[in-house]
Amino acid sequence: MTELKGRRKKQVKPTLGIFRNFPQIIHGIGEATHNDQMYKIQQATIMGLKELNNYREPYPLSISGKSGTYMGTLGFEIGIADDIYFNYLDDETVQNLYKLLNPKRNYRLLDFLIIVTYHYTQQKKSIALNFDHFHFRLIFNKRKIECRVFHNKGIRRMSINELINRIYDRIRKSMIQSSLGILTVRRTKTL
Repeated sequence: MTELKGRRKKQVKPTLGIFRNFPQIIHGIGEATHNDQMYKIQQATIMGLKELNNYREPYPLSISGKSGTYMGTLGFEIGIADDIYFNYLDDETVQNLYKLLNPKRNYRLLDFLIIVTYHYTQQKKSIALNFDHFHFRLIFNKRKIECRVFHNKGIRRMSINELINRIYDRIRKSMIQSSLGILTVRRTKTL
């Protein structure tokens, strides 16, 4: 008993998951439906986006000053909002989020910073191109997930619709791995 004297249990901040300065101007929206409990969908979403961190794939890129397209690589770096900051979506952050996401709480919003990275190879050297930075808000309702996207920085090599579809696809795959139902994309739209 004396060992615990003076120690406090680490509290999860109530701002985790919410970006206070989320933009009012929106560049894209999406809507998908599901038939599962909201907190289970949220947990599958967090796990799916965590797995997307540091994901790389071949991707055709246009390069300023050069005609045509070149095969490069596309990658993702994802952070979860915490008031006015973003925390990299790693194991510790995921555990803190899981403490928030439970059936007793109605935690409807999750805000993310999604950085889409682009690289190409020239003379065996990897060269970074301008990255795209997106503020990505997921709004969880009883049977649907809506998203709001704001393109914050970059030249938009990846379209907003492609980003929304990739995120929904990642959530769908994570739901399948978690033995949940099907996520059905109803619409995506660039505004």
